Amino acid sequence: MTAPCWCAGPGCRRLQRLVDRARGSDAVTVLVNVFTNGEAVPEHIHEVEEVLLVTAGECTITTDGRPEIARAGDAVIVTPGTRHTIKHKGGQQCQVIAVLASADVQIGIAT
Repeated sequence: MTAPCWCAGPGCRRLQRLVDRARGSDAVTVLVNVFTNGEAVPEHIHEVEEVLLVTAGECTITTDGRPEIARAGDAVIVTPGTRHTIKHKGGQQCQVIAVLASADVQIGIAT
């Protein structure tokens, strides 16, 4: 089964949903974000823990208003209910794998 890719408009990142309930998981959602030209994930929250694994390049991950540079090999744990965003400045491609502690995670912007 091929996992779908989403792109939300000009300058958007590529988002691929690899694992979720529809693909056989009872416990997790796994997303792959690929940033190539200064894209960002808008500020949002989840009601479950999320682990962000930077597997290529560099980005800024902001949690509760605190920005931190994350590079390939870094992992960031985002606790439930924490506002967070991922920003890429351009240049080298960046890949971030997001592992969320629910097979039913909805992707959306914080209200």
